[in-house]
Amino acid sequence: MTSPPHHLRRPDTPESRARWLHEVGGLSVAEIGWRLGLSAERVRALLDEGAVEPVTIPGGAAGARLMRQLSRRLREMYPALRAVHLAPLGPGVQDPVPAIASAAARWLTRLVQSRAAPQVVGLSHGRSLAAMVRQLPEMRAPDLCFVSLLGELTLSHTAYPHVVMNYLAQRFGAQAFPFPATLYVETPEERAELTRLPVVRKVTDLARAADIWIVGIGRATAQNQLLGTGMILPGCLAKITNQGAQCEILGRFFDGEGNELDTPLAARTLSPPKDLFAGRRIVGLAGGPDKVAPVHAALRGGLIQELVTDSRTAVALLDAAEQADYALLLG
Repeated sequence: MTSPPHHLRRPDTPESRARWLHEVGGLSVAEIGWRLGLSAERVRALLDEGAVEPVTIPGGAAGARLMRQLSRRLREMYPALRAVHLAPLGPGVQDPVPAIASAAARWLTRLVQSRAAPQVVGLSHGRSLAAMVRQLPEMRAPDLCFVSLLGELTLSHTAYPHVVMNYLAQRFGAQAFPFPATLYVETPEERAELTRLPVVRKVTDLARAADIWIVGIGRATAQNQLLGTGMILPGCLAKITNQGAQCEILGRFFDGEGNELDTPLAARTLSPPKDLFAGRRIVGLAGGPDKVAPVHAALRGGLIQELVTDSRTAVALLDAAEQADYALLLG
């Protein structure tokens, strides 16, 4: 078990009591309803209200209501989506990553401090995840374990600025297991040989046993970080894009419906294949105009069950006819 929560506010409203019982007490919707004398529908509505991060929201109370409606609407559109954690963007804010990272850090802090805290958390690489980790408060969780879900993006940790494992170990006093190989290898035979090594098998077994995966959602364009680190050559990425790639998760490429593309690269990838995504709690972090299509593909394919994004990206995921209803959130 992790250390008990510190400096948590005493719940003094129906919404805060419901969220306290859910996130700290680990109670189900039905159990909370029994405790508070409320219907399941009312409990869900109260928990929805808590899904909006407690920061300044454009439009004040009206904006907050729109954020709650937007969260519910996205879950209606994408049946596999269980939760949406929205970060509002103020007027003039161009880079959504800091806001997304802040929302993700608050969500992960609450999760780790709750009675339902996970024991093993799997993580990918990426700018949003690294920014999230830097915003986490220091807390003691020595029984918590973090494991990398995919091979490294360079041969040297110091050459890649968004490595998260070392930061996590420092923030939580937790165990952290990086992947002891690169993301892509030369041949499928080399991949098979590496996965038989005890040191690699230990990490992959931990990843499969993880209670939750937290992943970035990448673009299948020239701005993809895999191209920037040299893990993929421009010609290789161009071929994958020509096959209809819309998003990248864990170094694997998916089309607009969330189907993994059958490419030579896929057979050389050291990360969990799509068949291991099923039945898991996978939380995706992404936002910005260039991430709308990748996030849409991930949601259509049911590749993630929870989404941490900014309000503008969330609005852009709606049909064009609906977007006007949320103009207040566009800044």
